[in-house]
Amino acid sequence: MKFVTNFPLYDGCLDGYPGGMKAVAADCRDAGIDGLEVIWDHNPYTQELPPDGLAIGYHMLFWSCWLDFYTGNQDLLRKSFSDDMDVVSTYYYGDTPDSMIELYKRDLRRAKLVNPQYLVFHVSEVALDECFTYDFRHTDEEVIDASLEIINQITDGLSPDVAFLVENQWWPGLTFTNPKITKRLLDGIAHPNKGVMLDIGHLLHTNNKLRTQKQACEYIDQMMAEHAELGDCVRGLHLHYSLTGQYVEDNAYKIPDDFTGGYWDKFTRTYDHILQIDKHQPWTDPAIADVVKGIDPEWVNNELSAAGREAHLAALKTQMQTLEKGGLSHTSALI
Repeated sequence: MKFVTNFPLYDGCLDGYPGGMKAVAADCRDAGIDGLEVIWDHNPYTQELPPDGLAIGYHMLFWSCWLDFYTGNQDLLRKSFSDDMDVVSTYYYGDTPDSMIELYKRDLRRAKLVNPQYLVFHVSEVALDECFTYDFRHTDEEVIDASLEIINQITDGLSPDVAFLVENQWWPGLTFTNPKITKRLLDGIAHPNKGVMLDIGHLLHTNNKLRTQKQACEYIDQMMAEHAELGDCVRGLHLHYSLTGQYVEDNAYKIPDDFTGGYWDKFTRTYDHILQIDKHQPWTDPAIADVVKGIDPEWVNNELSAAGREAHLAALKTQMQTLEKGGLSHTSALI
């Protein structure tokens, strides 16, 4: 089991790290983890690449709302983007499905620069208004089948040594609440080295009745038990939690009065809403250690949200210490 943490390869990402990637590696050693899961997204610039071996995982770029662009459903695309097709070109960095495929392929070429052991790919779809209403335009099956078309195009020729892991959300697509859907996705991926990157926090958002970390652990165990027929399909974890079901019940299922203006105004309002749901906090109940040990993943990404280097290191240490209290200790492999 290897432990990593999230780190963006954006221009300016190293501003808080005098010494660059050496300082990032020092924080990893300090927290007792082995490296990073990096994301480059659409930005082609970064100050410094991680040295070989530090970037253990690579999170691929993603769009939250992409299916109607990919399939050419102009009516739904206009609905999602407030009839502003200029925004559509900006949002997708192109005008055709082929341009989307090329961006994914470019991202894979960038991934090769850091030589990761695994890749992470989102399989979900949600428009801005749906983040509030939970009244979805597409089914899990539609999202899965279109995702498979993309996955099998972009992974053709991918080295079998690199694992391709699909990540769950709480929107249509892979939610990890329906074993038949999970199986449909995994069976459809042609790349032989594949599996699920189970995002624990996202899984918790599929049950808004959860109120305690103990209840959360029980729910994770329940979903794992329901997927037992798929064997060891969960090969990695994004480990964090958010118990925000009460917020969703109080603030969702309706369009808020201030969901107004153009697309980017609505995007900003929606992003603020999502940050209130998906908080990426460190676990503090040691019971999560038994959950992790039971799953026995190959990789655990402490995917935590924090403002700045010191806060991120503190959150990382909190979660690793929680695991240690639960009987799951780990020593960094970094020298």
